[in-house]
Amino acid sequence: MSIQISYRFVIKKEKNKQGLYPIYLRAFLKGKKIETATPVTIPLRDWSLRNQRVKSQNNYHERYNMILDAIDKKSIKLLVNNFLNEEYPLSLVQFKDRLLALNHYSVEQSFTDYILGYLEENKTKFKTETWFGYKSQISKMLKFKKEILFSDINERFINDYRQYMLNTLSNNENTASKSLRVLRTFVNISMRFGYIKTNPFQYISIKKVDGKRDFLSIEELNKLTDYYSKDNFAKLIEKDILGYFLFACYTGLRYSDLKTFSTDLIVDNSIRLRMHKTGCLVNIPLSKKAKMFLPNITFEGSSVFRVYCNKVTNKELKKIGADLGLKKKLTCHVARHTFATASISLGIPIEVVSKLLGHTSIRTTQVYAKIVDTVKIKEMQKWDN
Repeated sequence: MSIQISYRFVIKKEKNKQGLYPIYLRAFLKGKKIETATPVTIPLRDWSLRNQRVKSQNNYHERYNMILDAIDKKSIKLLVNNFLNEEYPLSLVQFKDRLLALNHYSVEQSFTDYILGYLEENKTKFKTETWFGYKSQISKMLKFKKEILFSDINERFINDYRQYMLNTLSNNENTASKSLRVLRTFVNISMRFGYIKTNPFQYISIKKVDGKRDFLSIEELNKLTDYYSKDNFAKLIEKDILGYFLFACYTGLRYSDLKTFSTDLIVDNSIRLRMHKTGCLVNIPLSKKAKMFLPNITFEGSSVFRVYCNKVTNKELKKIGADLGLKKKLTCHVARHTFATASISLGIPIEVVSKLLGHTSIRTTQVYAKIVDTVKIKEMQKWDN
């Protein structure tokens, strides 16, 4: 058996959010290759293609080259040990997995740089929204601390970060908890590959409280529907946005589903689609009210609605709500909450509502039952009868 894997350091030609270019270890075997991210990111001009190292003109060249030297040495050691002690040569995947499992940086390494590299390398494995959400969470962490090393990730860091989100950023408890759950995901990735040895979340509980869910009453929904029917809009964009917002109020579709909603998903007066967020298949019969908001024309191929970006949508909805004197802040997700609460108020069984919403657990739907006071009053009046 001979050592068949060769490798070299390369600079990727796609810059990150900071305008820097990541350095990867590229390994080769029988015409195939695999890449492993390093924490080194530099300006393109600072890379020496010949030496496979960072040029001395970079202020951090000594630190970066120490990291690359350490990876180089561990790679050689890994291949030699396999050659001397094992019966079969390593595959590219085995080589990468073993290299990642080693704590192969002899100097302090950036936790956030590693996670950013991991996200870039595994981009195709994530949904687009998830991937961008993770990148956004990294940016949020870097506002708390400009450089976060693996050695920084401990119980105190987590608690300090939580307080920063609650007190400095004025995040509510659920928003802060969501960020901590993402951080825990990053920690688990780091533990899986041996960069973090002990779990800093071991004695930390992440709270989830019942948040305030804005929804329209049936009277408010009717008011918006009447306003739409009068077709007295100053701008076409207002009609477009209110149209798909109200359609969501009568069907329970999420904003992400509206964006990909096409004519072929309407079959026998029902919507049949696989929900973008959960992947659940749903069948939502179209009511007469819902059909009112289906445009006569399609957009961009077979799209049913001309859906604007989330920011523009919410801005226009907020303006419409203010013009009509609604005290509630209208957003895309208010439509889904409205469908759920209105359905329960109308007496539709919660099991049916759960199926229409595409919930995987009825407990998720029961949150809406808790906040519909009219249903509670109606049910308690049975005692009077």
